[in-house]
Order: sequence, then structure tokens, then C-alpha cells
Amino acid sequence: MMTNFSWTKQWYPITPISYLEWEHPTPINLLGKKLVIWRDKNQKWVAMDDTCPHKLAQLSLGSINKNGNLMCRHHGWCFDETGKCINIPMLSDEKALETACNSERSQVTTYPTQVLQGLLWIWADNSPTAFEDSTSKQAAVMPEYKVDSSATDWFMSEVPVGYTISVESSFDPSHAQFLHEGIAGFSPERAIPIQHFEVFGEMSAEDGFTLKHSGYNIFNKDMDATRKFTPPCSNTTIYKYSNGKSALFQLYFVPTKPGYCKHIGKFIVDSPKQKGNFWFELLPKYLQTGLKHSSSYKLSNQDLSMMHSQAVNESTGDKTWQKSYFMPSVADVGIVNFRKWLDEFAGGKPAWQSVVEAPFQELSDKQLYDIWHRHTKHCPSCRQSLVLIDKVKDFCQNFTAVLAILALLLIAINLPTRIVLIPLLFGIFSLICSYKLGSIRERFMSSIPKKGLPVVKL
Repeated sequence: MMTNFSWTKQWYPITPISYLEWEHPTPINLLGKKLVIWRDKNQKWVAMDDTCPHKLAQLSLGSINKNGNLMCRHHGWCFDETGKCINIPMLSDEKALETACNSERSQVTTYPTQVLQGLLWIWADNSPTAFEDSTSKQAAVMPEYKVDSSATDWFMSEVPVGYTISVESSFDPSHAQFLHEGIAGFSPERAIPIQHFEVFGEMSAEDGFTLKHSGYNIFNKDMDATRKFTPPCSNTTIYKYSNGKSALFQLYFVPTKPGYCKHIGKFIVDSPKQKGNFWFELLPKYLQTGLKHSSSYKLSNQDLSMMHSQAVNESTGDKTWQKSYFMPSVADVGIVNFRKWLDEFAGGKPAWQSVVEAPFQELSDKQLYDIWHRHTKHCPSCRQSLVLIDKVKDFCQNFTAVLAILALLLIAINLPTRIVLIPLLFGIFSLICSYKLGSIRERFMSSIPKKGLPVVKL
């Protein structure tokens, strides 16, 4: 297999800026490397190895001090935006401090970063020429579109399925009619064979490839679709319909560590904005976002289930994908061409850094459908929603107890039944609210139902 594509000398969109906390460092993984992201005194985002050179503690467990430097939580070592150590609290001798801070052994490696289209991009290479090299390559940003893309938020999750299967699935549009039956009008009965699916232009290591295909259901049968893969992780899809309308789907698949991939996406549709729910829009913005996120996992769970089952079966065989897969239809052209690019130019899989790829392990349902690790812990809106839900839930529980005590007191002093019923009814209502809030809270944590059989239904 040829490997003239460099996995490290590339720009990766690692997270939407809206997912980052400006006051605290954030740990991330990229190609198996543990990195920390933080904002310096000049409001610039810094990416560096998440390892303190003192005793190898994670710098992401530390804090950003009042001088705008990253301070290790273990012993207070401080680092500036270049990765230079600028303070070691346990060294009181100025000459010894200067010598230690100027030593290469006290430095932390940093990586080029930039902010584009609301995403933080990281150059994954850490060679001495990394900052110079990064200026010679453009990031695979979303193309200009006739509809304002800033009105739509990025959505990010880190799923327990690898890079290859994740990207492959995005070049397989026909699966939607079957896997996603019952969502957004998808149905096997509405599926039609894709008539045209072909490579447009040439395939290359740096520019990837472009695919064009026709529709795959009775609603989009007359559309023209273009799917552009820009290495290492971008899939830009544009649907053009016969009525003149169009839609853009921008997807990124970032290989974080073996067996895991970060999915970042934005969907922009050329259609009038739908009128919102008046009462829903009275809620805090972060709660609106959190509730939208928590109600959208059914489709992604369906994808996750199929991709994981595929990974399980791939791990038990010793055949190449060409011999394992049977690809007799035009609809399979996208899958074949992505695999072809991966094999011919990129060594067949991501080049992991600083980590050894362990043998594949099948996940339990609890691991596979864990929402906290997949999304909630990364998303500030969902975390804030959880905090608010817990506060209101606690209030309802305490309020219920107070009302129950009040009802007992009213009974003890022999007041009329109709007066006693007032706190009792309010207490029952408060108890129901607490129970419902508990159910809503669970949607931020896991897709496994708390009552009935603990099975995720596709």
C-alpha cells in the first residue's frame, strides 16, 4: 500500500468554539495523542501536549492563572502560549529557576491552531517546521452557500466507532431508507435504486475525490448530488433538487484514538425557517439547545448500532475489505472509492501517534449507548441543562416534602378537607414533575431505557 499522504501534516477541525470553555483548559485526543486546549492572555487558542514535563500529570487538569498562563494542578508549574515553562514554585533560587525554565526538558510541545467558520483547527504535526508548514496548506472549510451558514449550529459527538467505518458510512446514502425507517420520511417502500454514482475528475492523495450521484427515494429521485471528500476528514455534500431548492451537509470525521472518531456536522437547508414553539422559546437558550440535542439520538443510535456490528464482524475475520464486502450495486460506488483512496494513498488507516492500536473489543450496550461520554460532557449547553434540571428536580422533591408536612399539620388542627387537599394536590403535582425531570435527565446520560427491558430499540 502506498502512503504518500501525511496524516499529521494536516488541519483537523477538533471542536466547535461554542463547545470550549474560555476559563478552563480542555483535554482532547487527535490521532491517538492527548492534547490540551486553552486560551492565553491574548485570547488566542493554544494546543499543546497534555503532559507536564515534571511528573507527567495531565495539564488539562490544571487551570489558567491570572497572568493568562497554563498552570499544572500537581505542583504549580506554569507554561506560556509557546510551551515555555515560566515558573516552578518550588525553586526559590533565581539562577536555578532560570536554568530550569530554559532547559528543553521543561518545555511542552505546541501545535499550530486557527479558528475558521466557528471551528478550532489543529495542525497535527509537531516537527520543528510545523508552524511554517501549516501556512502552506488550506483547511477543508465549508464552501460558500446561498443560505447563511452561521444561523445553524455545529453538532459534535465522539462515538465509539473508528474513523474508517464512520467516513465510509457517509458515502453510503442508500442506507437511510432502511436503517432510518420512520425518521424524516425514510421508508424501505420509498427506496429506489441509485441510477448514477460515479467519480467526477481524478482521485489524489491531497485533494481526495468527488462523487456525483442520483436520488435514492421517491422524493429525491430527480436530484443531483455531489459528495466531495477532502482529506483527511471532510465530506461536503450538496443536494440540488429539480424544484431549484438545495441542501448542504458538511461533515467532519476526526480520528481521535483507535476505535473512536469525533463527528462534527452542520446541515443547511434552502427552505423557509419554520415557526418556533412560543413556550419552548421562553426557556433559556442553553436549555433549548440541550433539549434539542437530547431528543435527537435515535438516528445516530441507529448508525452507531450498524457501524459497531460491522466493526465486530470485521474484527473476527482475516480477509481484506475487498474480499469481505460484496459490492454488486451502483449504490456501493461511494464506499468503494473511499476505501480505494485510503488504501492507495493513506496506508489503509489513520497513522496513530504515541499509541499502540489494541485488539478490537466488542462493546456492551451500556458502553455503546452512553450519551454522557459521546456528547454531553463535551457540550456546554447540555451540561448547563443538566445542572438546571438537577436544581429544579431537587426543589420539587423538597417542595413535595414541605407540602406533605403542611398537609399533616392541617389535618392535626382539624381543618376542613377541602383546605387539606390544596397542599396535597400541589405536592402530587410537584412529585410528578420531579419524576418527569428524572426521565429528561436520563436522556442526557444514556439511551438505554430506565424502565421496561434495558434494550435500545432501533
